[in-house]
Amino acid sequence: MILGIELLNFDVFDDDKAGILIDDYIASKETGSTVNALRGLNAFIGRNNTGKTSFMGCLAFLKDTITQGCAVASIIYGRPGFANMTPDITKPSVFKVFFKLEDKESGKAKLIQYELSIVTSKFKSPVISSEKVMLVVNDDGVIKPVTILDMKEGLGSIINFEDGDNKAEVGVEDEHLTALSLYGKITGYKDFVLLYKEISHWFFCSFSSEEQSSYYYEGGAPGGHKHLNSTGSNVGNVLEYIKMENEEKYERIVGEIKDKIPAMKHKKNLPQALKESPNKLFLYLLLLRDSKPRSTIFIETPDKDLYHDMVDVLSDEMREYTMKNHYCQIMFSTHNPYIIETLSPKEIWIFERSFKKDEGDVSIRCAGEDPLVMEMFHQGIGMGAIWYGGHLDAKSEDD
Repeated sequence: MILGIELLNFDVFDDDKAGILIDDYIASKETGSTVNALRGLNAFIGRNNTGKTSFMGCLAFLKDTITQGCAVASIIYGRPGFANMTPDITKPSVFKVFFKLEDKESGKAKLIQYELSIVTSKFKSPVISSEKVMLVVNDDGVIKPVTILDMKEGLGSIINFEDGDNKAEVGVEDEHLTALSLYGKITGYKDFVLLYKEISHWFFCSFSSEEQSSYYYEGGAPGGHKHLNSTGSNVGNVLEYIKMENEEKYERIVGEIKDKIPAMKHKKNLPQALKESPNKLFLYLLLLRDSKPRSTIFIETPDKDLYHDMVDVLSDEMREYTMKNHYCQIMFSTHNPYIIETLSPKEIWIFERSFKKDEGDVSIRCAGEDPLVMEMFHQGIGMGAIWYGGHLDAKSEDD
């Protein structure tokens, strides 16, 4: 799961952070101070055009860069090219992500930070400038960071703890590829495999987008699919796969979901019913029951088009998902107070923007940083009511 993200000089962000980075974590251990890290369930709120969608888009770009290279990532899915996504092409765009990952062998948590810097070449194409991976270690009771990958302009060093902690000089010939994309696929490099797997399993959900409906008019390819795609258009294929794999499991999953959706309780031919009338809540509930949980699920306005009692169902299901899968998380944006009613202030991130310039005036803060909000929450007032009362909005300069 992600504990913190920092974005520099990319999209609408000049130097903005949500959560904590490795330095914040180590400082908190040294001083005993409390820090607001990203949690299992995280809501992004704020007025329109304050950067919520862009924030998720930046992370989608990072995933695509690591899995497909920065040149491809800059133009797929309608992206306009790297030079048009960075506010200042004379400066690097930097992505920093701090993770808490599960070491499957020991069952313990592993804290790793990944940093990537991309520059714009004279030909306006993206080039990997630098890359770093840092691991938090306990050295005789002293918590400290150890750099296990340090690359600059394609050359650098790597440390593999599986190979006697020896430092090796390495290089990457292709300026568009990250070292993580290479070493993250080699079995012997456990830390890098763990990190690559985490990022490559990010899921960017578009069930509420307009493109989601195209499948239902054009038809879909036959056959079973293991997992839902980003738009949910292959839901029939996924149901077919589950039924072919284990019919008892299929009946249990479908029964659980149908019991939570009144309009679907009496539907017998479920795949056909979904083709006739796509049900977004069904898609969300099916996604949250995937046998291979996604490391992080990003959702833009999951409450869109849902009746208020169905919003409650979705909220409860998302909470249950993060409680069952301790190293998985959900990040979602919303304008709906209902869906955050049961969240804590430390799970809510407020995006603000002054609009005094085109880029770089976004700020991100945790609702848990506000003493008044925390006191109201401890008095039993729900976060939806606190938001509706205006206590999460930015204060104007005249106040």
